[in-house]
Amino acid sequence: MLATVLAQAALAQACSEAPLSPSEPPFEAEDPVPEQDPEPVVCDEGPFVRQAPVRLLTRFEYDNTVRDLLGEEASLGQAFPPENRTGVFDNDSKAHVVSPLLVQQYMEAAEALADRVIPSRTASLLECDLEVEGEQACGAAFIARFASRAFRRPAQAQERAIFERLFEEIRAQEGFEQALKLTVQAVLQSPQFLYRIELEGGEQGGEVAAGEVSLVGSYEMASRLSYFLWASMPDDELFEVAAAGRLSTAKEVEDEARRMLDDPKAGDAVRSFHRQWLHVSELPSHTKDQAIFPEYTEGLKADWPLSVDAFVEHVFFGEEPTLEALLTDPTLFMTPEMARVYGVEAPEASELVVHRAPDEERSGLLTQPALMAVLANANQGSPILRGIFVRERLFCQPLDPPPDDQEITPPDPSPDATTRERFAEHTSRRECAGCHALIDPIGFGFERYDGLGRFRDTENGLPIDDSGDLTGVEAALLGPFEGAVELSRKLSESEMVRDCVAQQWFTYALGRLPQGMDTCALEQLQADFSAEGGDMRALLLAIVRSDAFRYRVSQGPSVEEGGQ
Repeated sequence: MLATVLAQAALAQACSEAPLSPSEPPFEAEDPVPEQDPEPVVCDEGPFVRQAPVRLLTRFEYDNTVRDLLGEEASLGQAFPPENRTGVFDNDSKAHVVSPLLVQQYMEAAEALADRVIPSRTASLLECDLEVEGEQACGAAFIARFASRAFRRPAQAQERAIFERLFEEIRAQEGFEQALKLTVQAVLQSPQFLYRIELEGGEQGGEVAAGEVSLVGSYEMASRLSYFLWASMPDDELFEVAAAGRLSTAKEVEDEARRMLDDPKAGDAVRSFHRQWLHVSELPSHTKDQAIFPEYTEGLKADWPLSVDAFVEHVFFGEEPTLEALLTDPTLFMTPEMARVYGVEAPEASELVVHRAPDEERSGLLTQPALMAVLANANQGSPILRGIFVRERLFCQPLDPPPDDQEITPPDPSPDATTRERFAEHTSRRECAGCHALIDPIGFGFERYDGLGRFRDTENGLPIDDSGDLTGVEAALLGPFEGAVELSRKLSESEMVRDCVAQQWFTYALGRLPQGMDTCALEQLQADFSAEGGDMRALLLAIVRSDAFRYRVSQGPSVEEGGQ
């Protein structure tokens, strides 16, 4: 009991005394307020950069960071409350804030992790000979190294002193091992660990004038790179590069990013981006009516995300990592369970089986079974969900929600009509026609895919009409198309889609919607992406070279330091 009280007291002191960025106080749980651009932005001379708020680790980032910091595949973060969202991604710095429940779960997770690694991994964590150097010296060395890795930068003297006082008080009361355990708990609950904090003036500190634009410090840049490309903390090599000051030029940053993209951990961030962008992260809460789809099982639902992951990695880390390939490659990856449902011959094996579907049946992301399944209702397909997806996620055209007084319940399945015929009512009702004229003609292009994402030639014995029409887009796309395969081909050649995909990745990298001066950096990014022929890996490299990624705007000294 005494140890816990002392640990909490030291943690409170660490929160109040540690040299944090004055931009936003940690653990502020107020509702996020959407940012407003005060006036139109003129892109003349760079660097183009906005103030970067403090960012709280997401559940996925927390688990990955714990894995790389402690060597523990604990996945405790998945039990935390889901992140608040105002857009597509869970790392929105304005929406993802703490709550009292989350603070409680941080404490419980820290206690559980400390119990796991102490004493089982004490020797590897210490890197110190107790008999030669003694408990106090080994404790101080442990704190310096562990806190520095946890904070993703060298722990400052003031910070180390806080944890050293905690360590010595617990050691005097309950011994060396308990002191290590409580110190680990305190570090894992500190704002420097839970937040991605960027110190004013970089790692050197010092007073910086409000509004001053400067390069991000070396360690801060290392963290920006690692959480963007790995969704985790820097590795030893990245720490070494930061310590040597080799992350200041655009070329240095790009060179390190190339190394990181070749690391298997890059797959973590790529999978996370696509699962969120494609709605696939919603599949765990998705279900199907087994009276309508008797082939549906919980095993099938668990396999769908794995299939999308494999397809994305097949393109993204393959020989042709282009947006065109992402939208047109007919390859499917099937588990034995999926193969049975989708009529593909596959051996009874645990591995995913590669299946090249006929060109007239599948074309890239939009026809992946998992995407068609999640963009469907429990008892039928949904041209509405599918049309909205294309508008919002591929054209970046947000749509207003339906009026509160409108009935939006999908029509019941009927053996006497196709999905298209049942949903045609939306465009025939005057109060609905405006929005549905933008949605339905796209969504109807997916009519050959049922609620499980299976390709079909007929529905209820009736012929399927999967013709569609594009409006409100660039001139080259305007007009009719026949089915999702032709739609995917047209989208793969679209400048609007290319710009939207660049914007989605830019938003994910920054943890905020691009506004203000970000739009200038985004325009340059979109131009680079086009010049590279839609190369997806080149897009990520262009992001890390961008002003928005490499620079920051100071908010000036805090009030305690004499600021106003």
